[in-house]
Amino acid sequence: MMASLPLEGIRVLDLSMWWSGPICTSYLGAQGAEVIKLESVQAPDGFRYTMSTPRENWWELGPQFNAANLNKLGLTLNLNEPEGVRLFEELVAKSDVVIENFTPRVMANFGLSYERLSDINPKIIMLSMPAYGKSGPYSDQPGFAYTFEILAGLAQITGYRDGNPMIISGVGDVISGFHTAYALLAALEHRAKTGEGQLIEVAQVEANANLMGQPIADYSMNQRNWGREGNRQPNMAPHGIYRCKGEDSWVALAITDDDEWQRFCQVTGQLEWANDERFQKAADRCVHHDALDQLVESWTAQFGHYEAANLLQEAGVNAGPVLEIHELETDPFLADMFQEVTRELTGTHAYPGWPVKFSGQRLQHRSPAPTLGQHNEYVLKDILGLTAEEIAALEQNELIGDVPLGAKVKAL
Repeated sequence: MMASLPLEGIRVLDLSMWWSGPICTSYLGAQGAEVIKLESVQAPDGFRYTMSTPRENWWELGPQFNAANLNKLGLTLNLNEPEGVRLFEELVAKSDVVIENFTPRVMANFGLSYERLSDINPKIIMLSMPAYGKSGPYSDQPGFAYTFEILAGLAQITGYRDGNPMIISGVGDVISGFHTAYALLAALEHRAKTGEGQLIEVAQVEANANLMGQPIADYSMNQRNWGREGNRQPNMAPHGIYRCKGEDSWVALAITDDDEWQRFCQVTGQLEWANDERFQKAADRCVHHDALDQLVESWTAQFGHYEAANLLQEAGVNAGPVLEIHELETDPFLADMFQEVTRELTGTHAYPGWPVKFSGQRLQHRSPAPTLGQHNEYVLKDILGLTAEEIAALEQNELIGDVPLGAKVKAL
């Protein structure tokens, strides 16, 4: 762990749920910010339940929640009640950042608009991550990565040729989450110079559309409307995923130019491919890509995925093994990225670390994902100064708690 972290002393109130906001705030927490994840026993983060199984403490066993919410404290508070709103406002007065990814009407319904928060704390930075922005025809519609990835055009170019558009497993959430992290760091720098807080809006669909520059420019300049090419890339061949020896074993290959193609033919011992008029130039190889794929796979099928990749890499050819999840932790390069984290109720497991190193030292996770309401006493007593009796009354009135109300009803 580094002796000091860049965001030490910054307090973040994290109302976000699912993946886009939580991955952003997990990153902020790893950099030293005190992130307080706020949920309620009436409506906890839905990721707590995703892929969980019916057993004791099942709301703590969602793998996606555990992976997306490291480096945070856990607070429950019902913002549908005036007392909950009052306590939240007291926290705003003592905080630097509020982040949420609701539809625009939600914070206004709580009475917690940016105007209200800035009245309480003029230096507060509020980050709003509505799926479709705060204005426009879609603004009040809820959205998940699956919907705004498609609206942003990513699905149009993802999938097999002549097949349906494909979603990308929620990666749109991560894209918007890290756009938001960058925006906050810029806002903190601005505040340090001017003393000004501000409202930041990151429309998640726009964060995804920001990746579509090349297809948009190609259509605008050349009237080419990109379709789906599976694992192929325009102007490169061979380019794709090729079967290797063993069950469901594959290697990825990307030949970028004619020189690399010559090196590929040499390392595979197939010099006749280099002399074949169908394959001598990249444009010709693209035309005959189907026939070329069959020949390439006849070679890769003789080797394991690491073996094929290593042979090609040693010859200066772009290649890599297609790894299954269980192989990631033992890969000679990726193994250094994983970090073991111990969490109450779930035990010790390896989590991907951050792909960031400061002066050669990897940024690490500082704590596991919080259990529901785990740090209620710390936040309410140590930060807000409530007494034990006042905290007990809040729990009695279900403004706070550590078990979802739905789970209590089923237990009865």
